[in-house]
Amino acid sequence: MAKIDAHFHCWQLARGDYGWLTPALAPIYRDVAVADWQAQSAPHGVTGGVLVQAAPTEAETQFLLAQADQNPAVLGVVGWVDMLAADAPARIEKLAGHPRLKGLRPMLQDIADAEWILQPAVAPALRAMADCGLVFDALVKSAHLPHILTLAGRH
Repeated sequence: MAKIDAHFHCWQLARGDYGWLTPALAPIYRDVAVADWQAQSAPHGVTGGVLVQAAPTEAETQFLLAQADQNPAVLGVVGWVDMLAADAPARIEKLAGHPRLKGLRPMLQDIADAEWILQPAVAPALRAMADCGLVFDALVKSAHLPHILTLAGRH
């Protein structure tokens, strides 16, 4: 039976995407490559994984997709898109053209309004995700959970 890591990260600090990643987080405040993940996971029989965004930028999503292009062990990517952008549906459709993009993850845990995801302005992006067959990955705190349930009921 194949072992798949459903959620791992890689990053390059010099990219400047990771405002949350500071020297105070010393154990992980370093570049992390797909090869680093493979070195840690392969001895446990893990043969592939899903690379998940760690920054709220589309540039990072493109970086992750490039990593997937270079490594067949990256079975999928969960990226990020600005869901409030007027052209969010077009951006989502373009990203979804990459065969390894499997979903999008808004970083809701950093948004003070726990109901943010329910606002009408986000609906076109959510529809585009569904139309493109992308999954919604929820990075939340406990205050968001009732609203995620409401969202799930809508879609």
